[in-house]
Amino acid sequence: MARLDGLGAGEARRFRSGRMALDLVHTAGDRGRGRVELLSGPDELSRWLGVVTGLDPVVATAADIDPVHALRHAVRRAAARTVAKTATSVVDRLALNAAAVLAPPVPELRADGVAAVRGVVGVPEVLSLLARDAIELFGGPLAAHVRMCGGCGLLYVEPSPGGCSPRRCAARVRMSWLRSA
Repeated sequence: MARLDGLGAGEARRFRSGRMALDLVHTAGDRGRGRVELLSGPDELSRWLGVVTGLDPVVATAADIDPVHALRHAVRRAAARTVAKTATSVVDRLALNAAAVLAPPVPELRADGVAAVRGVVGVPEVLSLLARDAIELFGGPLAAHVRMCGGCGLLYVEPSPGGCSPRRCAARVRMSWLRSA
């Protein structure tokens, strides 16, 4: 699966943060007045984890939903604290470290020169990959470049082609304000 194939421009924008862990956070959020949850069942979990990581297929079950939501919440809170220049909480740090313990998917270079993942990829391996990405991001030099748009709440690493345009977000905020008036 090409990472963003089949997504509309608005949807694809959510998954150009510059890091997989931040893209995981964007699988939930507000859109207009309604809450959007993209990871509500095994099929959606498989699809959206594929979008976030570029892995295809990801084998998911109903039992995988809660651990994915838990990691997503830990990454969201750690990102918010990183943006605020405060330390990640002990609870979130332990959640990230625990998810990272498993081996991530193993890449291999095929004879045709294409990179692929060996074998079936399950959600625990994907969570390890995402947790490791978050640990590297929040504990490394890029932590100083994590941003959150004040208009839409999108998380991204500066500079990122998926970062927010102040003009675009200001227009959204104005439109939201006008709709609520």
